[in-house]
Amino acid sequence: MPELAVCTRLGVVICAAPVCSAATATMSTEGRSEAEFVVLRDGSSVTIRPASTEDEPALRSFLEGLCLEARRLRFFTGAANIASQAHLAAVTDANHYGLIAHDELGVLVGHATYVQLDETRAEVAVEVADHLHGRGLGTVLIERLAVIAERRGITHFVAEVLSENRAMLDVFREGFDGRVVRHEGPEERVEFLTAGWRLARERFGQIT
Repeated sequence: MPELAVCTRLGVVICAAPVCSAATATMSTEGRSEAEFVVLRDGSSVTIRPASTEDEPALRSFLEGLCLEARRLRFFTGAANIASQAHLAAVTDANHYGLIAHDELGVLVGHATYVQLDETRAEVAVEVADHLHGRGLGTVLIERLAVIAERRGITHFVAEVLSENRAMLDVFREGFDGRVVRHEGPEERVEFLTAGWRLARERFGQIT
């Protein structure tokens, strides 16, 4: 992944469940986002908002709290430099954008980010706290991120996924009509349209 050499691997780890059953959206037409209250499939709720550099300590605690297997799927290694990854996750500039999710107690439980590769493509990554797997949070984070990316002129998301991470691959294929464009060793590169957020929302009956 030479295009991401400066920020290591994004990787992905996510539950296979569909998106949330209800949500109240507050995305602006300019591509910015205010805090958004989201009700997940099991009735629990999270608040989603843009990430900032001030979130770096919380992101570090969140990543440190992931189980070893989740870290391996996310970073393709169980020995990732968490401090460095948290710093990168908090970067906000013209080529980086992230969203974070807090639970009812204000604890950071999810993060999604993209890194722009060229004028129309960006690499996307997402991670969800272990105890929230299966509730659709990861999918809704990708969807919200795609809305923002599309408004900024990004037409395609790509993601590097371990071939064994069938849950993640299924989310991209079933939720966003993603397709594998490269299979190299244990890794697969998936690509899908940022406009696919409309498809995901329609398929899973999300209320906004």
